Order: sequence, then C-alpha cells, then structure tokens
Amino acid sequence: MAETSFLTPSNNESLNYIQEIRQMMYGFGDCSEPLFESAKIIEDVVLQQMKTIIRRACEVADRRASSKKSNIINGEDLLFLLRKDKTKLQRVMKYLEMKELGCSAQKLLANDIPQNAIDSEQVNGTKKKVPFQSFVEQIDNTGELMETSSFVDDIKQCRCIRADIASKSMDEVHYLKFSQARRVSFANKNRHKFCDWICLDGDVTLSKQAQTILSYLAYETVAQIVDLALLVRQDQSKMHGDAIDRQRLNYVTIKPRYHNKNFLMKPLTPSEITEALRRYWSPQLDMTGPFNRWSMRKPHLKLLSC
Repeated sequence: MAETSFLTPSNNESLNYIQEIRQMMYGFGDCSEPLFESAKIIEDVVLQQMKTIIRRACEVADRRASSKKSNIINGEDLLFLLRKDKTKLQRVMKYLEMKELGCSAQKLLANDIPQNAIDSEQVNGTKKKVPFQSFVEQIDNTGELMETSSFVDDIKQCRCIRADIASKSMDEVHYLKFSQARRVSFANKNRHKFCDWICLDGDVTLSKQAQTILSYLAYETVAQIVDLALLVRQDQSKMHGDAIDRQRLNYVTIKPRYHNKNFLMKPLTPSEITEALRRYWSPQLDMTGPFNRWSMRKPHLKLLSC
C-alpha cells in the first residue's frame, strides 16, 4: 500500500477542505491516495448541500420565531430536518452523546475529580439526558424516534466492517495513518474555518450546537458519497460466487481479496463519483419516477445527509 501524503496542490485556494476530504475518503474505504479531482467534486457537492440545509433550517427558524424573522439557527432547527429519517437522526444523536461524553471525560481528567463524584448521578437514581433528547421527545408523536432497543444502523455497521477488513491487511505504520484519517472531520482544530468555508450570509448566525451538527452532516455527506461510489464500482466489477455468498456479502466492497496483503485498491475516479451522484439524484428513483411534477427540480435539493 502506498504511503499516505495528502499533500495539497500549490495552486489550490487557501480556504478549502480538499486535504481533509481526501483523508475522509481514505477512512471511508477509498485507497490511501485519493484523487484530487475526486475530492474536489465531493467538496463542491458537500458545500452546495450545506448551503441548502442552512436555507431550509432558516425556514424552520422563522416558523419557530413565528412573530418575526429569526437570524439564528439552533441545533433544534437542524434536528427538525431529520425528523423523517430515524436512522440519520439517531446517528446524529449518538454523535452528540459521544462528543459530550468525551468533553466530560476531559474535564474530569483535567480537574482530577474523584470517582465518587463521577457516579453521583447513578447513586441519586438519576441519569443525564442525551443532548436534545427533550426536544426530540416533543416532536416525536409516535415514540419511534427515541426508541433504541431494537434499532440497528445497518449502514454504520457496514462501514465499520469495511474498515475492519481493510485494516487487517495493514502494517503498524499504515494502520496509524488509517486511524488518523478516520479521525478527520470538518470540526477539527480551526472551528471558524467551517463557517468561513460555507460563506454564511451576514444575516444568518449558527449557534455552537448548530455548527457542531452541521459539520457532522457535512462529514456524513462525504461518507454517503463514498458509499455510493463504491457501490458503482461493485456494479462494474460484479461480485462472483453463489447467491447465498453474495447476499452474505451485501455490504460495499467486502470481498475476500481485501484479506490479501498484496491487494492494492485503485482510487475512486471522478467518473465513478459522478455516476453515483447521477443515480442518487435520478428522478426515476422518486416515488412516481419521471412522472413526478418535481422531477425537473435541481438535483442538489435532494439531500444526502438529511
């Protein structure tokens, strides 16, 4: 496997996420050296999708304010957009829960708080709620959104299996670079870069919670595009084997050759990514296909992360 460099071309604009997106692509299943052209296409799509989400969140914020126009987008406004997709909503909620847990752990370590103070909530018989849990409970008329006992995120599980299989063929050096790529996101280090990148209007302000959720939705958009592009490649190469084996290996790119240490994956090409997006935005996939009166709408209105 080639060594990962993720060097950004010198002629690129200073404010972009090409380097980060290439690392994300690697972490989601692309080769160790994703193509700049492919990352550029994904960056353009993610940027357009984030602007569309912000526009829709502004409409939600206006309805929330009712009497006047609101110029502040809160986390609730973004979560409201996810209310029709339980899987994606639960994915965001889990991310927020783990993020808060990590922040709490860092504070405990920094302040050297004793163990008995950590378990005080359990002793008192109370349990801290998940972030935004009260809000989701308010908009959950059926109780389905917060029901987690039988919930399984198949897509997330497939991504984890794919990463696990890919990592088994790596030595220590490549595994460290792979794990570093899997930690890259749109919210790392410079938190102001993301807002500058999406070019918020002066009249629109993102709360800290909204910025956290939006950056995660951008991260999920990259993941969705890579998933779809890998499906396109799978269709092109056709999986061999009997019907039972194909059903068992129904997740993206899970093939026996990944266990081969000499296997060198080719980078996702711009044509594969473009074809994946074409299929996703195809009006034939809508409920009424090409007869839908909205079939001529702009493709970016169909969101990947919401």
